[in-house]
Amino acid sequence: MRNIEIIRMQLNFLVTQARQDIYTLSTLSDNSMKPQILQRLWDALSTIHFLSEWLAKDANSNHPILPAQPYTQNPTGNGNQAQIPPITPLPTPMSQSNQRTFTIEELSTFTGKNGRPAYVAVNGIVYDVTNNRAWAAATHFGLIAGKDYTKEFASCHAGQQSILATLPIVGRLG
Repeated sequence: MRNIEIIRMQLNFLVTQARQDIYTLSTLSDNSMKPQILQRLWDALSTIHFLSEWLAKDANSNHPILPAQPYTQNPTGNGNQAQIPPITPLPTPMSQSNQRTFTIEELSTFTGKNGRPAYVAVNGIVYDVTNNRAWAAATHFGLIAGKDYTKEFASCHAGQQSILATLPIVGRLG
């Protein structure tokens, strides 16, 4: 996969996260979460800015730019600006022999509630969305974790398999 495609996928992911955080802020009744959500928005916008600058430099050069290490906006280290995280590598899928097989009933217990992880299934594969910002509070635009969302994914994210590639695979539906 070309570097430009990876950056495009990362930008799309960050924009989706920012949209979800903005929606969450607009419906928030508990202000104790507000600083955390605002920090996530700041981080996402900082990373989007870095990636857009990177793409502009790449477009103006004769060869692609690849950073040797994570980009830091503030090389002096005086603490006034946050470090921008590097592009997260895609998770390595579990080998088929290590995959757990879930029934629909078992999957329904992984709702992200009471300390349980949040899992969803798409096309027979079970993904962990516990730490995914788009699935904050184990919900995503009205969908709740613990279910098979093959049809919903196809209707909302057709052709965007890169979204699933960012999620850890924890098993298969049996």
